[in-house]
Amino acid sequence: MDRFNVVFRGEFLLGYDIDEAKDKLAAAFKLNERKLDALFAGEPITVTKDVNEIKGKQIVETASGCGVVFELEPSRDTAPPSAAPVSVSGAPKAAAHEVACPECGTRQGRAASCLHCGAFLFEKAPPTRTSKIETVSVEVSSSAKAKSSSGGVFKSIRIFVLLLILLAVGLNTFLSGIHATSWDHTLWVGVYPINANGSEAVDQYIARLDEDSFLPIADYFETEAERHALAMSDPVKMLMAPEVKSLPPLPPESGNPLAVMWWSLKMRVWVYRSDTLTEGPSPEIKIFVIYHPRGEEERLENSLGIRKGMFGVVHAYADYGLQPKNHVVIAHEMLHTLGASDKYDPATRLPRFPDGFADPDQSPLYPQQLAEIMGSRIPQSENQATMPPSLDFTIIGDLTAREIKWVN
Repeated sequence: MDRFNVVFRGEFLLGYDIDEAKDKLAAAFKLNERKLDALFAGEPITVTKDVNEIKGKQIVETASGCGVVFELEPSRDTAPPSAAPVSVSGAPKAAAHEVACPECGTRQGRAASCLHCGAFLFEKAPPTRTSKIETVSVEVSSSAKAKSSSGGVFKSIRIFVLLLILLAVGLNTFLSGIHATSWDHTLWVGVYPINANGSEAVDQYIARLDEDSFLPIADYFETEAERHALAMSDPVKMLMAPEVKSLPPLPPESGNPLAVMWWSLKMRVWVYRSDTLTEGPSPEIKIFVIYHPRGEEERLENSLGIRKGMFGVVHAYADYGLQPKNHVVIAHEMLHTLGASDKYDPATRLPRFPDGFADPDQSPLYPQQLAEIMGSRIPQSENQATMPPSLDFTIIGDLTAREIKWVN
């Protein structure tokens, strides 16, 4: 069987960094610093003697993976006198004869660069020029062009129509708000009951409700309007609408503007579809009252009143004993739709002084006897306030009266 020696003549594969190749070779063959220096001393050196062809090729391929050129030479005992070195690296390399470095003069095998100073011993092959990328033209049929063009036109039309709708809604909301607070006519307010969870007890409670059930709210607005010298009687009249069978969309948990806008749009659609009043005057303000069973112990969700849309959503208990308190919440949200602002601290729920107090000039200040309706509670001390039991324990304060245009 033929035997071979593995020989190194200081050659590196093109494209490899010399220092990196040395480090890889030392790691692959577990060479210490002394052996590594001897290997790269600038003279041809036999790495391994008298190995079979399979073993020799394995060593050569390992070195090639490190960027170093090892060669197989027939062993002297088996090689014919004229045998030439056999390279199995499979990679381009320089000829094996010695050359002198043009920079430092060191003689060495024809490597890509000098083992001592790193100077190139022969020119690098010029980089392969990338062929120019051809441009490809694709013929588009006239029907496809027409389809694309028409699609763009229809998209533009849809956007234009949507903008017109939004403009119309915004203008209608603006004009409705002006009309509602002109106070030259009676405002009709529709109350739309909703069963929160399909409870039979709530169904029975809703079935007994009528317009007289909400008469105290109309009387309250009349009394307060007279107190603020509003030159009209019956500023508000209440309408009882048939029960609404669906719940409104839940408001977003975050204050993300896009989420709020999307919820607002969904609410407007829901309000439009949930208008169960088909006879009589069309209400300018729509209040949807979601009734919950009295036995529910958890705190009810916050009610809300939206001026842009003139609607409100009130969470209330289906209990006759709590009906007067429900009226307070309904009146509060009605005032929101007319432009009144909250006058309490949202963190503590305590009325804000002085605008949230029914009598800010009272001395001593506490306890108050009444609640400013947009302050929501009757202040008892600096850190305590109670819910008014009915509208008889609330007033519409001066700032609220200005906000809804009762006074200048």
